[in-house]
Amino acid sequence: MYFDVEPKSRREDLFDFEEEYLTLKNSILRGERIIVIKGIRRTGKTSLMKVVYNEIDVPKVFLDGRIITPRQSDILLVLFEGSINAVTDYFLDLKIKDVLKELGISFGINLRISMSTGLRSFEKLDEFLENRNKKLILFLDEVQRLKAGNISGIIAHLYEHTRNIVMVIAGSEVGLLDEIIGRYADSDLYGRPKRVIELGRLKREKSIEFLKLGFAECKKKVDMDSIEEAVDVLDGIIGWLTLFGYYSMRYGIEKSLEMVRKEGVKIVAKEIEHFLEVRKDAKNRYLRILEALAIPLRWVEVKRILESMEGREVNDKMVSKYLRELMRYGFIEKREERYVIADPMIREGVVRVARR
Repeated sequence: MYFDVEPKSRREDLFDFEEEYLTLKNSILRGERIIVIKGIRRTGKTSLMKVVYNEIDVPKVFLDGRIITPRQSDILLVLFEGSINAVTDYFLDLKIKDVLKELGISFGINLRISMSTGLRSFEKLDEFLENRNKKLILFLDEVQRLKAGNISGIIAHLYEHTRNIVMVIAGSEVGLLDEIIGRYADSDLYGRPKRVIELGRLKREKSIEFLKLGFAECKKKVDMDSIEEAVDVLDGIIGWLTLFGYYSMRYGIEKSLEMVRKEGVKIVAKEIEHFLEVRKDAKNRYLRILEALAIPLRWVEVKRILESMEGREVNDKMVSKYLRELMRYGFIEKREERYVIADPMIREGVVRVARR
């Protein structure tokens, strides 16, 4: 069902993802080692990953970075435990203790691996997979949450020292994800080949089609004016469109659109407040930029606005830093040399924060 608010798990429930679906699945089957799924919040990254995860017949692990402690040792342990479970689930004739014995790892009441042996354990697991002509696929969602635990270093090590482990990583804070996957020369993954799949907003006509098909599935008649109003407000973000359809089955069209708008703005406002809280020294500057970018502005126009606010010159490097940070967290985007708020929910969230 298109209006199911849980991440999709079946291909038929994906809308307008055919190219991305085929790219992801074929990249895995070809054995491409690092596959990256990028996109702002609620554009369907988890659904795409889960559909492909459910379809491939290999040892596989799906982990959510939001529920893993961002310490390197903990990340390694969770990845390795998940990998061992995936292998024993796939090879039904094997038990965990047998696999660990073959890998030369002692087995007690609880599996524990130290930092000194953790990466070596993955190398032994790679040999195990090589002998059985199988790949292990690690799906890591919201991977930006693991940046502090040096996830890029772990991925780089697995890439360099194994041959049969494929890593599919996704993140919604696009700038932080870029840092992890090696956009800059100081990253552990800089220069490593990657397949990058980018998810964006639905175009207007596709948003309308999605809602029409979703309402048809639910056997609910909705007039075009209501559909177009929802599309205008929700700006092609499939997660918000899905939630609108879901609520419409229960509360009616007009109330549902207002519910989604309020819920979305509340979530975004909290994200903005958290962002500003850890940047207290520049809080007013960041907020002023966000307010100004309700309309697209060039870099020089942003600089002039800050200088007008403070009545003095603002350093060029600082202006660039502020814009870069806002882009890293997905609050703004750069389109044709102009910066702008990423979506209407963020725009309203900025207004709410500014009023407090």
